[in-house]
Amino acid sequence: MSKAFSFPSHYNFPPFFTKQPNRETNSTRVQLWKDLILNYCRHHRIFVIDVRESLATSPLFCNEKISRKLRQDDANEIFHYMASGGYAEWYHQDGNKLLIYWKKPSEWATLMYNWARDTGHLNAVLTFYEIQEGDISIGTDLHGIDPLILEKSARVLEQQGKVIIFSTEGGETSGIKFLES
Repeated sequence: MSKAFSFPSHYNFPPFFTKQPNRETNSTRVQLWKDLILNYCRHHRIFVIDVRESLATSPLFCNEKISRKLRQDDANEIFHYMASGGYAEWYHQDGNKLLIYWKKPSEWATLMYNWARDTGHLNAVLTFYEIQEGDISIGTDLHGIDPLILEKSARVLEQQGKVIIFSTEGGETSGIKFLES
């Protein structure tokens, strides 16, 4: 069981939850929110944020101690900032789901390739399920990785010529072969 997440002191400062009129101050606030979201998601291994649900119920966005919640328009500013910097990506058609990159796909790709090399899986074919949920990945950051992030990371390795990705007849990714580089 992991220990409780420790929120930074500015999380208990009411103006942190409201857009600031001074551009520099607001820019700092948005940067602090990005850092908080990434740290919180890393700590809890959250890969996807359902925006509406999270804004209504998540302790990340709802500070009961000071009776403050992050409003939708303020959250959108933060999420768009994160997406523009490669720390998040909108992926649902209704614009309500956000992939959170507390590790970017390129970082996951490096981690995945090094794991395959270090565990003797070069030139072996593994299913995505084995990497995400199998016994072979228990105790690693890869265990429990979101399927979309795993696929995006595998595509990075494919572009680098380090893997071959196998798909079903329906086009769904199902397996990966790690190549010696």
